[in-house]
Formats: sequence, C-alpha cells, structure tokens
Amino acid sequence: MKPAKSVLLVTNTTTEEEIALIKAALNTQQDMHIKLNLVHVIPSLPSCYFNIPSTVLLAERYYQEAEKSLTTIGHILGVDKKNQWLITGRIKNEVLRLATSLNAQFILASSTNIPELHKSSELLKKERNLTLIQSINNLVRL
Repeated sequence: MKPAKSVLLVTNTTTEEEIALIKAALNTQQDMHIKLNLVHVIPSLPSCYFNIPSTVLLAERYYQEAEKSLTTIGHILGVDKKNQWLITGRIKNEVLRLATSLNAQFILASSTNIPELHKSSELLKKERNLTLIQSINNLVRL
C-alpha cells in the first residue's frame, strides 16, 4: 500500500459547494490513501481590545462559530476530531506552520485565502520540499 498523502484543508471561508467538491473528490480517489486534516484560523486581536466588554463577547462568539463550522465540516468529510485544528493567529503563518508540522504535501483553501498563503510559501521552499497550495476549485486537477 502506498503511503498516505497528507492534505491540510483550510476551512476559513469554505463554501458548501467547495465541501461537496472535496467530498466527491475523496470518494473518487479510492486507490489513493489520503489523510485529511482540517484547520480553521481565528484572527488574533490586540490585547488592548479585550478591555472592551463587547469585544470579548464578539471574540467568544467568533470562536464558538468557528468551532461549530470546523466540527460540521469534519463530520461531512469524515475527519476525526484529533485531525481538526482550531488555532489563533495570522492565517498565512499558522497554516504554513501546521502544514510543516504535519508534513502535509498539499494545502487546500478557498480562492479568497490563496493569495495570502502564497505570500508565505517561499519560507516552505527553503525549509523542505514545497507544500503545494491549491484552490479547492482546482481539486479536480490534483
């Protein structure tokens, strides 16, 4: 059996259509073993904003919605909870850091996140073989 291909899916801004496309692609790739990890990055706010009570409530609500979205997508795609990551920080830094630690060969993201991720991909080129960053819309071609 061939070793599993490690894929990291960025769930920020993914649509229902994109999730359906991923599920269909996974179902058609029976001969290739794919280990799918999900990540949702919550933007970090400067600590000075947490002196404002409404900001704290907004941050908590955003966290709860992100967690619910990640869990729902994980359920649809059949991804175990241990392979779902909810992290805080800048999307380009955190996604690439997680991809490196997971030894991901591919990063899938919505087209809205692709430009930001490509800005930081030079770092991965220097550290090891480049992780391929693709838009979910290009999934059929992978």
